[in-house]
Amino acid sequence: MQPCDCENCAIRSVALFGEIHQQTVQRVHDQARQLEEPEGTILYREGHAANAAFTLREGIVKLVRNQPGGRSQIVRLLVGGDFFGAEGLFGDTHHHTAITLTPVTLCRLPNTLLEQLRTDDPAFSDALLGRWRRALDEVESLALELGNRKAEERLASFLLHWQRKHGPQAQWLPLPLSRGELGELLGLRVETVSRVMARWKRERLFEERNRLIRLLDAEGLQHVVDSDPG
Repeated sequence: MQPCDCENCAIRSVALFGEIHQQTVQRVHDQARQLEEPEGTILYREGHAANAAFTLREGIVKLVRNQPGGRSQIVRLLVGGDFFGAEGLFGDTHHHTAITLTPVTLCRLPNTLLEQLRTDDPAFSDALLGRWRRALDEVESLALELGNRKAEERLASFLLHWQRKHGPQAQWLPLPLSRGELGELLGLRVETVSRVMARWKRERLFEERNRLIRLLDAEGLQHVVDSDPG
């Protein structure tokens, strides 16, 4: 681990610490540590002590929850700027297992630091709660978008959501999920995901290469979403 350069962080404007005072940023700089981890790293496990939180700077992380019968469920995908793992501030163990889907760069923020900042800087507390609320809103919004929709509507909703999460300027979007993982995220069988996406590629709704995806016809995907779910 090495010290984080919070002053010159490339994602500071979209990360938690873009919303707090300069003096607080310096305290973070002194105690936060930067990590670089390869694909497939387990950053923490569900049910284990939550001693630190993280800000993701580069790469993609999936949050997974265990289900009855030994199954797992992907509940959220994280990209640069996302803040996660702060359950320990509320006396909880980690709610998910966090696994890197690509090589990542992230900052580790010990709970002792976060507790001090919450006590000393009201602006930090507001920013922290705001991030927590937005994360919950994102999960709830995606769940509502998927709802009881048919398979094609779920897939189209997710692809449009993924585009929005990366911003309108993004062309090729990283999507390091297998068809099975995408099915796990959306509650669909892998055979269904494979069949629908293969047809959409032939119809030029999207294209993909090397775990990247580009939407070619967002209006066409939106038309799928707007179809009568009955």
